[in-house]
Amino acid sequence: MPALRMASGLGAIVLAGAMFTGPAAALASTGAAGASTASTGTAGASTGAAGAGATAAGATAASAAPAHAAAAHHKGILPPHNPAKNLAPDPSFLGSRHCAGGRDGSACNSIVLRAITHARKVLEKFGGMSFSLSAYERLTPVEQLFVTANLERTERGLPAAVVLTRSLDKVAQDGANADTDPPLGEVPNPLPGGGHWVSLGGNWAGGWDNPLGADYGWMYDDGPGWGHRDNILGKLATTSSCGGSRHEVAMGAGHVTKGKTYGDSETELFAGVCGPTPTDVVLTWPKAKKLLHITA
Repeated sequence: MPALRMASGLGAIVLAGAMFTGPAAALASTGAAGASTASTGTAGASTGAAGAGATAAGATAASAAPAHAAAAHHKGILPPHNPAKNLAPDPSFLGSRHCAGGRDGSACNSIVLRAITHARKVLEKFGGMSFSLSAYERLTPVEQLFVTANLERTERGLPAAVVLTRSLDKVAQDGANADTDPPLGEVPNPLPGGGHWVSLGGNWAGGWDNPLGADYGWMYDDGPGWGHRDNILGKLATTSSCGGSRHEVAMGAGHVTKGKTYGDSETELFAGVCGPTPTDVVLTWPKAKKLLHITA
């Protein structure tokens, strides 16, 4: 099986993830790339974690970001549970001429969406994503990453990341530029608007062709640790971790079509925020839902 920074038969494909939680002072001095790594998964996945309570294989932490309890009417599988196995993409967009070289057009996206639908049916017994593909393709790749992460969350009954922000995008883009996880130690605290983050999670993917392809790798071909999937579906902030105050998830993302080693390079950065919503807004989830005709 391909491992970290190894090439598969269809090109260089790698994944990496990191997460840490806890007081800002403790996190600021922790290495952003993670204190440890462990290779996982058939697609060449690895996860790193740093900070109190971190685990190397799962990129999750026990202290400030407990696993999300299943909603009464959720669909699919939620942390701490994960799919029973990895599932290689079917159809295989990684070998398609429509997707090669970081292409991000309708033909490639349609193939990836078919693979996501197949994986959901096989692994989780529910259907594919529902949104306007033509409207999605008018978004930037960074905005597309925001939308795909939120579709994975909301279609399983989880609250959406409410905003995509400039400050989190900047950190995520630094990771994408370097073919690595977002450098979590660079995330400001407080965030613009005065809210404080209590947990962070970061994902990186290289060679997965486009944002939807990266989402496939993180969500459906990420075992056995499933750390990237746990980041996407994590609760990140709770009433308890925020001392009873308002809490929500904010997000950043980064994208490079021609990265240093693997071609396309995508990152996601999730922040569990206590207090006011960040004000340096690139895109809100309500606006994205309206643009893409998402009703759920």
